[in-house]
Amino acid sequence: MSTEKSTSIGTWIWKVLAIAAAYFVGTMISGMVITAAGMSWPAFPNPPSQTTNLVLGALSAVLVAGCLALLAWGVRGSQPVRWLVLAAFTYVIFGLNNQIEAAAFTAFGGTATMIVFFVAPCLLGAAAAAWLVGPGTGLQPRGATVFGRPASAWWWRVMVAWLAFPVIYVFFGMLVSPIVVPFYKDPSFGLTLPGWNTIFPVVLLRSALALAVTLPVLVLWSRSRRALFVSLAVAFFAMMGLIGLAATTFFPPTLRIAHSIEILGDAVVYAWVLVALFIPKARTGSTDRLPVAAE
Repeated sequence: MSTEKSTSIGTWIWKVLAIAAAYFVGTMISGMVITAAGMSWPAFPNPPSQTTNLVLGALSAVLVAGCLALLAWGVRGSQPVRWLVLAAFTYVIFGLNNQIEAAAFTAFGGTATMIVFFVAPCLLGAAAAAWLVGPGTGLQPRGATVFGRPASAWWWRVMVAWLAFPVIYVFFGMLVSPIVVPFYKDPSFGLTLPGWNTIFPVVLLRSALALAVTLPVLVLWSRSRRALFVSLAVAFFAMMGLIGLAATTFFPPTLRIAHSIEILGDAVVYAWVLVALFIPKARTGSTDRLPVAAE
């Protein structure tokens, strides 16, 4: 391994850890604020110990930081703009969207508390990512997305993207339903199984929120389609599934594995759909190497 490559990897690692530290500090701040305000936490069955919670919190911070670093690597713009784009994406995809899902499919409660909880860590983690990881060199020309064209060329793409997520969600959900539905019918796990009259509006709302915070990432993206696909797929999978499922130690392994596979499928296909819809194929001159310095 060359010295330059070693330096790039080493720089990448310490920046991710620094972003994770900022995110973790945000969780501590949120925890103190929520405790002082007397808000009710979710009532999990058989919650993990404080030590386990601390380890899981640190792991979650590192995973979120890795996603933020990948996104910051490709999002161009001023520091305040990049910070807001990254913070909005992280808060909605990881915080708000998951709490909407939890409110519909669990009986844990504490939804308002968790919606407040994620504000500080997402703001601090995004600020660290925007400051430490710049888009670097080899940027794509501005207007390389379909949004540089007349509205007639892209408005229908927004509608397709909005409806694509529910289709993908239902497809992969039906594939794993024989495995996961029995757990939802068992009251000991604190899960609920709403009807389609609840599921469809919830998924449409989640899709609209996810698209609203992903579109700025698409518009400001400065690297290749491949880098965008990988960054979005990793972020969607980690933030909408992997991190939360890793923390739900009170769920049976079968349920956690099945949902992980389901959400991995959701994330990969949804990321591919967004890239295919909004990023033209003729994009050249990008570089996908690891960032070595913030700009």
